[in-house]
Amino acid sequence: MKDTAFKYFEGQATDAELEQLLHWLQNEENRLVFNSYRLDWKKSLEPGRFPGGGEESWNKLQAELGQKSYNRWQESRKIQQFFRVAAIFFFVVSLASMAWYFTNQPQTIPETYTSVMAENGQISKVQLPDGSLVWLNAGSKLTYNNFFSTVNREVSLSGEAYFDVTKNETLPLVVDCNGLKVKVLGTRFNVNAYESGEKAEVVLEEGTVELLNANSTIGFYRMKPGERVNVNLETNQYAAGMVNTARYTSWREGIINIYNLSIEDLVKRLEKRYNQQFELAPEVKDLRYTFTIENEPLEDVLKLMERITPVKVEQTDETIKIELDKKKIREVGR
Repeated sequence: MKDTAFKYFEGQATDAELEQLLHWLQNEENRLVFNSYRLDWKKSLEPGRFPGGGEESWNKLQAELGQKSYNRWQESRKIQQFFRVAAIFFFVVSLASMAWYFTNQPQTIPETYTSVMAENGQISKVQLPDGSLVWLNAGSKLTYNNFFSTVNREVSLSGEAYFDVTKNETLPLVVDCNGLKVKVLGTRFNVNAYESGEKAEVVLEEGTVELLNANSTIGFYRMKPGERVNVNLETNQYAAGMVNTARYTSWREGIINIYNLSIEDLVKRLEKRYNQQFELAPEVKDLRYTFTIENEPLEDVLKLMERITPVKVEQTDETIKIELDKKKIREVGR
């Protein structure tokens, strides 16, 4: 099918090949593959070379091909089937074809959504239709609609994700996380916005990102590489500072850096990393930890916590209980 797609991009596909391509594009996974074919084809061209004498001419050709296919199928006796297939076909064709479609198509394409999840205990990697790469930390969810990479590059995030974004100056990527929006052209950054809805953290590794409030088009802060910004989503207050970004992005390689973290926040990370429930006794909630987890089993992590702080860990049914070890405190006081 890759050869047929390349023929389509060149404007050389036959009617039979176009019909075969339309049928193939009814599958959602095939539409993602088609988008990657389009990127591969454009990268294979010499700089500035497009069929017909330039990118503008190529876009015009794509629009004409889209219109030709539209007219041919409209005359078919299976008119209802056409509208279902056309909605898929015109989603994946070039931006020029999409522009023609939206101005001439009497029916509105329904908006549908794709969601990608990383279950507790897992890290998932996904390639978006524009070629951008996203790593999802355990317990995280990423959602985008069927117009992504054609009329928008908007995604919603619940949880934590690392982005390696393909640059597109005319269509910036916007990450919406619990009301905070992160706007980028092309860069590498990490967003931590789990479902509590109280705070979000953005760490910029490379490039530039702009932070916006939920209903605003004007950014309130423009980040520089190496910066970490914590945003209180309830008060819209934020704090920025330079950090070692590896501490906040190494989780995608299986490494968790714990730095002066409260036991409550630590347990939340352990629950997602190891898919395990915890219960904390009130008297341990002031404890803080600094250490690194690098693919160690949960048992080793809990032993380390017992060694460096006066806590006692016990397994009860499906829950791990962490309590204050009064015996250790008495021994230290002697």
